[in-house]
Amino acid sequence: MSIYKKRTKQFNESYLSIKKRHKVLGILRVLAFCGIIYSFYLFMRQENYYLLLITGGILIFFLVLLRLHVSMTWKLEYQRALKDINKDEEEFLEDDVREFDGGKEFEVQNHPYSFDLDVFGERSLFQYLNRTASYNGAKKLADLLNEQLLPNEIIENQEAVKELSQKLDWRHKILAYNKMSKIDRSTFDYLKKWSESDVKLVSKKSMYAAYILPGLLLLSVVLYFIESHLIWGYLVSLFFSLNLVLSIMKVKQIQQELSGADKIHETVENYASIFKKIEKESFQSKKMIELVDVLQNKDFRSSKEFKVLSSHFEKLNTVANIFVNVVFNGFWQFHVHSLNSLLIWKKKNAKYVMLSVEVVAEIEALNSLANFSYNNRKYTFPNLSVKQEMSFKDLGHPLINTTKRVCNDIDFRDQRFVILTGSNMSGKSTFLRTVGINLVLANIGAPICATGATFISLPLFVSMRLTDSLEDSESYFYAEVKRLKEIVESVAIQPCFVLLDEILRGTNSDDKQSGTIGVIKKLIHQKTYGLIATHDLEVCEVANDYPDIVVNKCFEVAFVEDELVFDYKIQDGICKNKNATFIMKKMQIID
Repeated sequence: MSIYKKRTKQFNESYLSIKKRHKVLGILRVLAFCGIIYSFYLFMRQENYYLLLITGGILIFFLVLLRLHVSMTWKLEYQRALKDINKDEEEFLEDDVREFDGGKEFEVQNHPYSFDLDVFGERSLFQYLNRTASYNGAKKLADLLNEQLLPNEIIENQEAVKELSQKLDWRHKILAYNKMSKIDRSTFDYLKKWSESDVKLVSKKSMYAAYILPGLLLLSVVLYFIESHLIWGYLVSLFFSLNLVLSIMKVKQIQQELSGADKIHETVENYASIFKKIEKESFQSKKMIELVDVLQNKDFRSSKEFKVLSSHFEKLNTVANIFVNVVFNGFWQFHVHSLNSLLIWKKKNAKYVMLSVEVVAEIEALNSLANFSYNNRKYTFPNLSVKQEMSFKDLGHPLINTTKRVCNDIDFRDQRFVILTGSNMSGKSTFLRTVGINLVLANIGAPICATGATFISLPLFVSMRLTDSLEDSESYFYAEVKRLKEIVESVAIQPCFVLLDEILRGTNSDDKQSGTIGVIKKLIHQKTYGLIATHDLEVCEVANDYPDIVVNKCFEVAFVEDELVFDYKIQDGICKNKNATFIMKKMQIID
């Protein structure tokens, strides 16, 4: 039984046990509520003050049950989240069911490599890695996959991913908290906008009134009970009305602070719980220690301060409650005091809000990579080369099922540029994607699908699946030329790794051949590493002119008993067998 299956069973049993107790508490709540109504009804009929005491006792019992029910509801949702997390992983590993967001919204068609390598979308690398539950966590993972990290950042990420991969239970708890928080894009945008907006404190005059008028109201009430004179009754009504009017005048400012955010206090409180979970965990890697230090700033302890912020938001959210609005504001200007407390907190601490939120997002992204590492313990963390060497042993595509995956060695130490030939369907494009996807993983500090690897951190450029653009009146050929221009300009500035698949398909064969050779020569004159796949065997002659830089590799196809047989193993040299005519005859397209 897999670890995920065991954990799914364990959390399902806990969930069912809590669900039974949750149901019992629900029944007791209903009975207690009925008891309150019935005992108060008897008191009204019999005017027996013992019945009033009984009513009060049942009311206290009901409030205790209510609090227990809220706590039990949270525990129930927490166990459900943990159960679902492990169930998803179990189905993912056993049946390749991917119930994870593919990050289509983060796709950029003109990106140097992500669109060509299917980094985002259905069945993409992002979907394979993604174990985030918040919008900003997903965005942080997308940013990682889209950006080029510095060598020291790659090493720090590797250390953090190695450490987090061993903390399965902790990672799942963080993910469960995030799932329950439901931090979507609108919530994230609200917090960002709120923390960056200007702070206009409640005026001193308003605060003086918020203390003096309730004080005068209390004095009037006391005097009315001492001496039931009509004047004190009028004063009670007057001060109550003034408190209420002054509070209502602040409703617009309160609504501006809330900006229509639904139950924002719950989101903030969940963040506080996540911060506490992170702060209490012990870490050894530099990256994780630095992230925890952000949350434990001497001027701002995130778990504590977000708890306070949640309380402020919760109080302001009651502005829509008629009972609280009338009674609490009438006696104490409750919402004026609540607004002032929030604004004072905001003025002092708003700058820390997004810093803390981004820590959780970064940990979500790192946890995704750690989950990938845990699920693929045979993968290797590539060594970052200090001698400008690059090689991969048993390199495979991580998104291809292990039963179908074919791994190959590829070495760029002696020659840094490979011309790859092969017949149709022999595996050229898949191999280019294999190299590209693993370089993307290596460049973010994740393990790669190989048994050994050394790599150089280089900007990656890919030209594989460009499209024409009707909107920009741009042909496929022009789109491809623009990409090639971008690549040539980039390699002139710094060394890059380039993957090109059958370039210049939008022109005639002579232009294509001479253009391809020209591009290769332009690239290799710079410190360029890479592969180019082509059907033009004449292109391979470039290796004869630059034997120290360019090498020919190929994928071959065998004809066995009138059938094509592919082994998808890379070989030295230029391919010899062709299959286009064979396939067309086989399909009776030609004679």
